[in-house]
Amino acid sequence: MTNKTFMLDEYDKKLLYELDKDSSINLSKLAKIIGKSKQFTLFRLKRFEEEGVITSYNAIVDMAKLGFFTFRIYIKFQQMTNEELNILVDYLKSKEKIWTIAVLHGKWDLAFFIGTNKIDDVHKIWDDFLSKYKKNVESYNFTLYSPIYNFNRTFFLDKQKEITTRVYGESRHEDIDDTDWEIIKTYAPNVRQSILELSRKLQLSPETIRNRINNLEKRQIICGYKIGLNINNLGYNSFRIDLELVSTSRNKELFEYCRQHKNIYQINKTIGGADFEIELIVKDLNELLEIVEDIKTKFKEVVNNTSYFSYSTYHLLQYIPD
Repeated sequence: MTNKTFMLDEYDKKLLYELDKDSSINLSKLAKIIGKSKQFTLFRLKRFEEEGVITSYNAIVDMAKLGFFTFRIYIKFQQMTNEELNILVDYLKSKEKIWTIAVLHGKWDLAFFIGTNKIDDVHKIWDDFLSKYKKNVESYNFTLYSPIYNFNRTFFLDKQKEITTRVYGESRHEDIDDTDWEIIKTYAPNVRQSILELSRKLQLSPETIRNRINNLEKRQIICGYKIGLNINNLGYNSFRIDLELVSTSRNKELFEYCRQHKNIYQINKTIGGADFEIELIVKDLNELLEIVEDIKTKFKEVVNNTSYFSYSTYHLLQYIPD
């Protein structure tokens, strides 16, 4: 059975746009921006949640500023059934330092991300994984994943609007104490919970929590806010385009092209990955191929080759942009 596609009207689009710029925006301000009452705005938010369009309201936490590195592993499997893959995913979810797990389609079958401040953790996780699943691994790619340039999503808009850029993983180390860390862990998964609710959970005064969050924002440890969005319920699919370049001379222009493109929401800068990695959301394969062809035409003197694959399901997503 296929999911019914959720149809967006003018106010739905305004809401999603504002929330993906800043999912922590208060209800009164949000209602004022879209030009409707708080009751109307709250009703639409609840409908998004009930229909599974909005799945979360998250803070983007720059874990690199807290001394963490992110390693991304892509795997192509052999002799692996769907049932066995589900067991493998459950195994990965039990590992504390694995932050993201995603099922892919195309040249890779699975991705998982390890976040750690100790390289020994990477060896332990990877060695344990290979001890269990080496016979099922046809090929893999190991990449240092940073920095990431994440944009608010605008694929559902008729006209392009202001773009918010959130940068993750390129700045200097910042020290935090245990209280900051507890606030991050409690606040980041749901930034629309009230300060009073956070106060009860953390046994801290509302003023302390408010000041701490403001300080984390000022230091860009919390570098933005976005919504978890089930794009499949909107009739869209997520892909990544990998560009193989013969020159980096037009990278600034390529970056700006991506930032201004309504379908593109992220650029990944990596060591060990593709020369230029683009995350985007499209209606179908035809729209994806049109964008690939446009990039190849506009940047033909620097783009040597392109490849792409799709994201299917996120089984785990913590701290970092998707």
